[in-house]
Amino acid sequence: MKELPDWMKVNVFPMLCYILAAMFFYFFLHTVGFPPSKPVDSSSWSYVALALFLFMLPEAKKLKLTQLFEYEAQVQEIKRDVREFKEETRNVLSAYTTMVSAVSNSVHQTFNLGTPSPAVVQQAKEELEALPSTAEASSTHSVVEFIEASNDDLQLALIKVRLEIEFELRRILGKPLVTALNLNRKIRYLSIDQMFNNFLIEYPDHSGLANSFSVVIKLANAAAHGHPLDGTQAFEAVKMGARIIELLKEIQPQG
Repeated sequence: MKELPDWMKVNVFPMLCYILAAMFFYFFLHTVGFPPSKPVDSSSWSYVALALFLFMLPEAKKLKLTQLFEYEAQVQEIKRDVREFKEETRNVLSAYTTMVSAVSNSVHQTFNLGTPSPAVVQQAKEELEALPSTAEASSTHSVVEFIEASNDDLQLALIKVRLEIEFELRRILGKPLVTALNLNRKIRYLSIDQMFNNFLIEYPDHSGLANSFSVVIKLANAAAHGHPLDGTQAFEAVKMGARIIELLKEIQPQG
């Protein structure tokens, strides 16, 4: 970029102030005469005030008007303040971005911590398969129905499995079903985990369902919160859930 000539770098502000001051002083002399031959009125004094103000302006750093207003003419200080403000803004934005990233990672880690590992899923599957049941063919049929009803969306199928398990637990325990009428009555419902704990108290012979139930519910909860699941894990969870449902259907409520 071509450098500006030296004459363009000259500060012309003081010169303009002096010229204007001289002009207003000339107006004063032209109005009252020299030596003064006419009365000095408020208009004449305003010429003098403006002339003095413009004459002192280039050399003034601060002007105080009746001790109420203060004019600070320090361009470098203003520039420094602007730079500091920009730096503070960048620091705030950087801290905000870091905080959002930390919260996002924390939420992601929370979901991961609540999702059982493949080894846990496999162990729960083996324990469930070892339980005696006459509903093997029926549970296989239910898996297909859940998946087809969810348009081959395994996560949606898993959510439906969870709802069906909750329905069966409420039926066995005699707990109120979630209906519009009951919602209007503001009934406090037990969580599915609380109901399963009550189920094991009343039916301790079915404690073998505990691990598979825990795996299915944790994966279903993760799916309900939009956490992506491995396809194999999701399918195994739907399969285990269907078998749990069939086992629960075999149970008739006590008394």
